[in-house]
Amino acid sequence: MQPTHLHGQFLLAMPNMGDARFTRSVIYVLSHDADGAMGFIVNQPTAGLTLEDIGAQLPDAVRQTGLKNIPAFVGGPVASDYGFILHSTDYPPQNPSQDALTPEQTMVGMTQSLEILIDAAQARGPQHMRLLLGYAGWGAGQLEAELQDNAWLTCPATMDDIFSPQPEALYQLCAQRLGFDLALLSQQGGDA
Repeated sequence: MQPTHLHGQFLLAMPNMGDARFTRSVIYVLSHDADGAMGFIVNQPTAGLTLEDIGAQLPDAVRQTGLKNIPAFVGGPVASDYGFILHSTDYPPQNPSQDALTPEQTMVGMTQSLEILIDAAQARGPQHMRLLLGYAGWGAGQLEAELQDNAWLTCPATMDDIFSPQPEALYQLCAQRLGFDLALLSQQGGDA
């Protein structure tokens, strides 16, 4: 049985995924509740795009540092013209609301603010960040239906995986962690 809420988990696209945009994708589920879910593909770098390529109005403080060379990733098909930054929750450094959250809820933050880039350029940013274009989204009950249809496997997510320096290897790594050879999995779902 699937967990009711998949916040903080990975979704691995099954080999029979009918949507080519998600082939061999690993999605970090940022939020999931009765109204739907939102996540980001974390293992698909774009074809060489960087922050400088997509950030036409980058502040000089960012342009003058190596941050301009941060690679952009395909985050998902929704709002693919918009940039999002997933980051470790050591940013901002003193967020009083974090005290009330569980460790699972505080693993990763997300922003669209340029302030995080300015702070990172001045060595006040998060330890980890990933630039993503677009996101993956599901309406109420949609993700649950896709799980029932055997479109996704779930896998625990870790900070090391989310911000892996070898994102292309993440799909196979997660499958191995689950003990699966995805090539041998049945294309049929079922009820026990």
